[in-house]
Amino acid sequence: MREININVLKGPNFKDTLSKENNIPYFVGYISAKDLVENHKIPYSSLDEGDNGYQRPPGYARIGAFAKKIASSKVDFPTLILLNVRNKDLINYVRGNKLSYIPDMHDSLYVMDGQHRVLALKAAMEIANQTEDEDLLNRLNKIQIPFGLTITESVLNEMVIFFDVNSNAKGVPANVKEQINALRVSQGDQDLFKQMELTGDDWKILADKILKDITKDYDNVWFKRIKYPNTEVRTPNVGNFAMTKYLKFIINSNETKMVSDKFTFSKEAFNAYWEGFRQAWPSAFNENASKYSIQTAMGADVFMRLWPFMKDWIVRNQSSNAQNLRDPKTYVKAFKKVINNSIGLDPSGNEKSGLDYWLKGSAAGAQGAGEAGKSSLAGKLEMWLSADE
Repeated sequence: MREININVLKGPNFKDTLSKENNIPYFVGYISAKDLVENHKIPYSSLDEGDNGYQRPPGYARIGAFAKKIASSKVDFPTLILLNVRNKDLINYVRGNKLSYIPDMHDSLYVMDGQHRVLALKAAMEIANQTEDEDLLNRLNKIQIPFGLTITESVLNEMVIFFDVNSNAKGVPANVKEQINALRVSQGDQDLFKQMELTGDDWKILADKILKDITKDYDNVWFKRIKYPNTEVRTPNVGNFAMTKYLKFIINSNETKMVSDKFTFSKEAFNAYWEGFRQAWPSAFNENASKYSIQTAMGADVFMRLWPFMKDWIVRNQSSNAQNLRDPKTYVKAFKKVINNSIGLDPSGNEKSGLDYWLKGSAAGAQGAGEAGKSSLAGKLEMWLSADE
C-alpha cells in the first residue's frame, strides 16, 4: 500500500457538534497537487448521497478558466484547502510533525472547502495529458498545496465546519444554508433544531423530508420533478428550495397543527391535492406536463397559494364525507371549476380559456410573471373557484 508522508503542524482542535468537546484533531501542512487530486473526494449534495453530501454543484466555467490559468503560468495557492479524513485511526499515524497517510487504509481526503481549486488542478492535469506535455504535467504534479486537515468520522461535523467557514468567508446562499440545516438536523444536531424552533423555521426540516420522499415516489405527480443539486430530473421541474416554501401553506395550517403526526398528514395532504388535480385534468400531467406551466415554479407557487382557500371552499361546498384533505377525490371538483373558469389574454393579445390558458407561453405565463404577477394570478384562482357562489 502506498504511503504518503506529509509534514504537518498541530493546530487547535475543533469542537465536536454532538459531544461539545474540543476533540477533533486539526493539522496544517502542504500536500503535492498529484497526491491531492488522486485521493480527494467531494461530498456533493444529492438524493443518491442521502444525508452524507452537502457540497453545492461545481461552477464549471470558473473551473475551466482557473485550469487554463494554472496550465499557462505559475499560480500561487495562498489559502488553505480544508480537508477531512473520515477515519479516526489516522491520528495513530502522526509522529511528531510527520503524518503518514495511506489512502487504501484511511479512505479519501474529503474536500470541505476549496473544491474549485482542486477540480481546476485536476482539469489542468488533464490538459497536460491531452497535449502530451510532460514538462507541464511534472510541474503541476509538484505544486505544493496548503491544507488544513481534520480527522472526524462524523459527516455532521464536516457540515458544520463547511458552513462556518463559508459563512465567515462570503456568506452561504439561502438555498445552500437551508439544505445544510436540514442535513445537520437529520444527523442529530438538536441545538440547531431548537434554534430553528425558536425562530419559527422548524417547518423547513419537515418540508425537506417530505419533498425527498415525494420526488422518489414513481407514482407521485412530482416524481423526479423536484430539482435537488446533482440529481437527475424531468422537465418541467421546480427547485427544492422553492418547493420547500410552497409546502409551508400546508405544514403551518391549522389542520396540520391539530394532528400529532405532522409529517404524515402534510405529506398525504400535499399528495392528495396534486393527485386530485391530475385526476381532474389528466391531459395536463405526465407525458404532457412539459406543454403546460402548471408544474413550473410559477405554477407550483400559485396553486400552492390556492390550497388554504380551496380547503375552506371544500368545507363550504361539499358534503362532510367529501372533505377528507388526504383524499384526492376531495379536490377534483374544485380543480375542474378553477381550470374551466380560467380566462385571460396571451402575450399576443388573444383570449385563452380553460386548460389552454395554462399552456406554456400562453396567458398564465404572461400574467404570472414576477412576484406581483404571481400574487395577482393567485387572486384570480380564488376568484375562479368562488365564482357563482
